[in-house]
Amino acid sequence: MCGILAVLGCADWSQAKRARVLSCSRRLKHRGPDWSGLFQCEGNFLAQQRLSVVSPLSGDQPLYNEDRTVVVVANGEIYNHKKIRKQFAAKHTFTTGSDCEVIIPLYEEYGENFVNMLDGVFSFVLYDTRNKTYMAARDAVGVNPLYFGRGSDGSVWIASEMKALHEDCPKFELFPPGNLYSSAAGGFRRWYNPQWFAEHVPATAYQPLVLREAFEKAVIKRLMTDVPFGVLLSGGLDSSLVASVTKRHLIETEAAKKFGTELHSFVVGLEGSPDLKAAREVADYLGTIHHEFHFTVQVKKSK
Repeated sequence: MCGILAVLGCADWSQAKRARVLSCSRRLKHRGPDWSGLFQCEGNFLAQQRLSVVSPLSGDQPLYNEDRTVVVVANGEIYNHKKIRKQFAAKHTFTTGSDCEVIIPLYEEYGENFVNMLDGVFSFVLYDTRNKTYMAARDAVGVNPLYFGRGSDGSVWIASEMKALHEDCPKFELFPPGNLYSSAAGGFRRWYNPQWFAEHVPATAYQPLVLREAFEKAVIKRLMTDVPFGVLLSGGLDSSLVASVTKRHLIETEAAKKFGTELHSFVVGLEGSPDLKAAREVADYLGTIHHEFHFTVQVKKSK
């Protein structure tokens, strides 16, 4: 989780405006306590508050191409970033280990028609200083939050949370999932167009082995991290299956080489609640290092 804020096309690019953008960006600090960065080109500002997950020592943002003419701020995880890096290794010099840096060579190669090549969850804003255009995009189903607004001077504001926009934008709205915004085209367009968006949803026969394989792949690719991680375990079917697949495949991950192969599980609940009991049973069965956190019901006293 990171926080991004972009303010684009401002009529004012004074020091006071820069300070205002930084102030709005700091409202997202809880999303990214590890680093903060700001890019400015005339009346265009891109800011980020970073939570370090992949490449914590070299992935600070904003991210740039080799001659710093293309700049990106992003919140997300790109699961196929290593494959994309290999694809562009001969053409592009990567300066960080950030999974989001691959957005830049994709843009340089394909223009704005690359978002469907990203396998991941993300929201990002890219600014091209050469032609003074920008684009923003959000992942297919909106896992990562993003909001869109306009300032009173006609500037475009894009942020991870509404609190960075509401005082400066008379009107703002949800940035629609599966869409990109292009300043060159002058609006939104959908980049995510699966078959099931059609009026007639295609029917597929139930194939349990195919479902199992797809589920396991979905869990495994999310184990991509350079920091220790665990699983939130309620004891229900969904979290128990995720924990089971994670436990089985943890040894194959880069994180296991650095932090060990023991899986930590976590549960939060009222003391004596069914969730705590069920989670403990699953943790015992899987052999995780289990952590329980209890909360109490707080009754408001009348005056």
